[in-house]
Amino acid sequence: MNRIVLSVPALLPLLGGMALLLTSLFSPWAEKIRTARHLSWYVEGITLLNSVVLWWLIVCAGKEDSFVLFGLFGELKVMFCLDTMGKVFAGLISVLWPLAVLYSFEYMGGEPRQATFFSYYLMTYGVTAGIALSGNLMTLYLFYELLTLATFPLVLFPMTKEAVRASRKYLYYSIGGAAFAFLGLVFVLSFSATGNTRFLPGGILDLAAAESRRNTLLFIYVLAFFGFGVKAVVFPCHKWLPLATVAPTPVTALLHAVAVVKSGAFAILRLTYFSFGAAFIKGSWAQWVIMAAAMVTILYGSTMAVREVHWKRRLAYSTISNLSYILLGASMLSPAGLAAALSHMVFHAFMKISSFFCAGAVMHQTGKTYIYELDGLGRKMPITFGCLTAASLSLIGIPLFAGFISKWNLVNAAFLQGMEQAAKGKMGLICFGAAAVLLYSAFMTAIYMLSVLIRAYAPAEKADSRMAAKAGEEGARQDRMTVPANEKAVQDPSWMMLVPLLVFTVVIIGFGIHSQPLMEFLTAIGGDGA
Repeated sequence: MNRIVLSVPALLPLLGGMALLLTSLFSPWAEKIRTARHLSWYVEGITLLNSVVLWWLIVCAGKEDSFVLFGLFGELKVMFCLDTMGKVFAGLISVLWPLAVLYSFEYMGGEPRQATFFSYYLMTYGVTAGIALSGNLMTLYLFYELLTLATFPLVLFPMTKEAVRASRKYLYYSIGGAAFAFLGLVFVLSFSATGNTRFLPGGILDLAAAESRRNTLLFIYVLAFFGFGVKAVVFPCHKWLPLATVAPTPVTALLHAVAVVKSGAFAILRLTYFSFGAAFIKGSWAQWVIMAAAMVTILYGSTMAVREVHWKRRLAYSTISNLSYILLGASMLSPAGLAAALSHMVFHAFMKISSFFCAGAVMHQTGKTYIYELDGLGRKMPITFGCLTAASLSLIGIPLFAGFISKWNLVNAAFLQGMEQAAKGKMGLICFGAAAVLLYSAFMTAIYMLSVLIRAYAPAEKADSRMAAKAGEEGARQDRMTVPANEKAVQDPSWMMLVPLLVFTVVIIGFGIHSQPLMEFLTAIGGDGA
C-alpha cells in the first residue's frame, strides 16, 4: 500500500472545503456553485469519495503503516497511522458523514449562504478524519485545535445574538481546554520511553523515570483529561454545549454525535491507554478523580435533561450524560472498561444523531422547538417519530436495541472492576457506585425521552400553559422555522431526510440484535490497550 494514502481522508475534505469557500467568495462562476444541484453534487461527491478511501484504508492498512506529512522539529511530527482503535472512529465517521450531508441538503434549502456552510462542513470532516488517523499525540493535538477553528463558524452560522454568544463561549472553553491538553503533550514527550509521542498500546512513558515524578505526572494527566474533556463535555466544562444548539440541526447533530464530542472522548481514550498507559494510572488518586468526574457528569446531565423543555437542549444535556458513559468506561482502566467505552462511543453516535435529526425534521416541517408543542405530531409524521421511538428505546437501554448492549457492557465492567478492587483491599465501592449511577441515568433517560413520545402519540387535551410560560419568549427567537399555514398539512419530510433516519434505525436495531462480531473486535482492542 502506498502510505501517502493515509493522509488523503484528512486533506481531501480540507482542500475541497477551502476551494468551495474561496470559489463562493471570489470566482466569476460562483453563482453556479451556489445553486443547489451543483453544490450537492460537489459536496456529496467529495464526502462519498472520502468515505470510500477511509473504508479502503480500514480494510487494507496495517497498524504499522504510517506516513509523516511533515516534521516541526526533533521528534514532533505530523504523522498518520490507522491502528485498530483508529479504525473504529474512522469507520464511524465514514458512515455517518455522507448521510448527514444528504440530510443537510433539504434542511439548509433556501439558506442564502449554503456554500459557506458546506465548505466548513466539509473541512470538519477532514479534521475529524485527521483525529481518527493521528499516529501520535502531536498530530492528535494539532487536529484537535483545527476542529475548533472548523466548527466555530458553523456554530456562529445563524448570526443571531444567541449564536454569537454561544460561539464565543465555545471558543473560550476550547482554547482553555487546549492549553491543559498541551501540558499533557509536553510531559508525555518529556518522559517518553520512545523519544516521541507515537501511540502504543500500554502507553509510552519511561516508567523508571516517571516513577520519580509520579504525582506530578498524575496531576498533568488529570489536567489533560479535563483539557480534552472540554469537547467531551465533562462537568464543569460542559456549559458551551447546550448553548450551541442555536446552530442549525445538521451542525448540532454532528457536534453532539460525531465530530466534536466524540473527538474529545476519543482523545481521552488515546491519552489514557496509548500515551500515559493504564498501568501507570490504575489504582492512583488520579483514577478516582476522573471516575468521580464522569459519575458527576452523568448525574448532572441526565437530571438537567429531565428539567429542560427545549427539545434540542434536552438532547444536549442527554449528550453530556452519555458522553461520560464513555469516560466512565475509560476510567476503569481495564480491558472490559475500554471495550465498553468503545461500544458506547459507536452506538451512542447512531442513537444521538438519529434523535437530533428527528428533532430537526419536526422543526423543519412545523417550526416547533419545545416539548409542549409536540402534541399529536406522532400521527402526522409517523416515519419521523417511528425512528425517534427506536432511538429513544435504545438510549434508555431496552433489550433488542443497541443501547442495551453498551450499557450492559459498562455495568458489567464496573462490577468486575469493583470486585477486583475489593479483593485487593482497595476502594471497590466507587465502582459499584458507578453501576448505580448508570442505572439512575437509565431511569432519567426513560423520563426525558418517553415524555416526548407520549406527547407525540397521546397528547393531552389542553396545552401545558405552565411549561409554555416557563419557556417565555425565547422560543420565538431561537431555532424557529416557518410554520405551515395549515397545521393539517404537516407531514414527514422528503426522502433526503428520511433515508438517513431509516438507515440509523436499521443500524440501531441491527446492533441490538446481533452485535457479537463488533464486540469481539472491540474486546480485542481492549485487551491490547489495557
